[in-house]
Amino acid sequence: MSDAAGLPKVDLLKGRFHIFRRLNSAYWWVGFHHKGKYIRQSTKEKEQQPAETIAERWYFEKQFQLQNGKLITSTKTFGSATKRALERYADAVKRGERSERTLESIIGVLNSRVLPFFERKPIESITNQTWFEFKEEMYTTYPDIRRGTLHQYKNALRVVLNDAYQAGIIQNLPVFKDTYKSSRIESPRPWFTFKEYNKLLVNIRSHITHLKKTKPRWVEGAEELYDYVIFGTNTGMRVSEMSNVRFCDIEIKSEQRKRYLIIRNIKGKRGTGTCKSYYGAVSAFERLAKRRNIKNSNSSEELLFPTHHRDMFNEVLKKADLKHSKTQPPAKRDFVSLRATYICFRLLNNADIFDIATNCRTSPEIIKESYAKYLGGEMMKNINKTNEKVDGWDA
Repeated sequence: MSDAAGLPKVDLLKGRFHIFRRLNSAYWWVGFHHKGKYIRQSTKEKEQQPAETIAERWYFEKQFQLQNGKLITSTKTFGSATKRALERYADAVKRGERSERTLESIIGVLNSRVLPFFERKPIESITNQTWFEFKEEMYTTYPDIRRGTLHQYKNALRVVLNDAYQAGIIQNLPVFKDTYKSSRIESPRPWFTFKEYNKLLVNIRSHITHLKKTKPRWVEGAEELYDYVIFGTNTGMRVSEMSNVRFCDIEIKSEQRKRYLIIRNIKGKRGTGTCKSYYGAVSAFERLAKRRNIKNSNSSEELLFPTHHRDMFNEVLKKADLKHSKTQPPAKRDFVSLRATYICFRLLNNADIFDIATNCRTSPEIIKESYAKYLGGEMMKNINKTNEKVDGWDA
């Protein structure tokens, strides 16, 4: 305390609160005790008399806030809650309940711009209003910031708040009601049509041929990319899931003389799951094992795809004029488009939406909203069915 350090301290209103001086500060401070916590603030006044006036007004404001539950007295900050939340998330990763890549993504998002803004704020003080203040700062500092980027920030913020709620650190979870400066233009997840998909494969094969003549050391990477594309569009696995899958997680089975893969221990953002591939995935899997000289894939814990060939994939997409979809507005394609292609191909082949959702570890609602409704009439095989003799109304 200031008096113990030989600095002035003045009790006011019979000791209900006091003003005091602090080391390395030219101003008077005001403070009082409440349920074992010490609440204080600078008066921003250097003279005692005006400091007393400001201190009295501040004291009564704080009392009013305490009575109405508007004063946050928690010593738990967002920064300390973040440390605890990430430790618990890491434990979930070790148990196979969460994805390590997702954890790395959350850490990256938190460290980039979320923590610098929220770190010292009391965890209980974070509300929808705080979120709007953060958004306004982002719009001011980064005028071209995308809506999807803000969504990533919000999700990272929720990870910490959800953990704090589960631990009883906060009693209520804030609900973020967003408004945006521009309306969201709905568009389907970018996928490859049958014609575009064939064009993509042709261009990757051409790229392999080109590398054999110019850069032989990159050939194996291009061949792996080819199998990555085949595997992704025949399984519908997420990018993070494909990064975690091992040879020993895969078993070749057959039905009606056609072979397919059963992929187990799929670790992604939805925990651990299982997938039944389409038939094309088998040849890609066998080529990968042969190229890596893996004799017994059932016992090999090597990753199926140890390298992420994102740059090469983007190069192929640009050369093939496939980087952007032909939708309005155009959408950028990346590795996520492989999962979207699998889902759309299955829908166009009349696979059941519930089965697709289960196999892709997502919900039927997501399939309907993000894929099925954009395919529309293409999925309706019997839309022109008729019992009349004429084929159309203009006959």
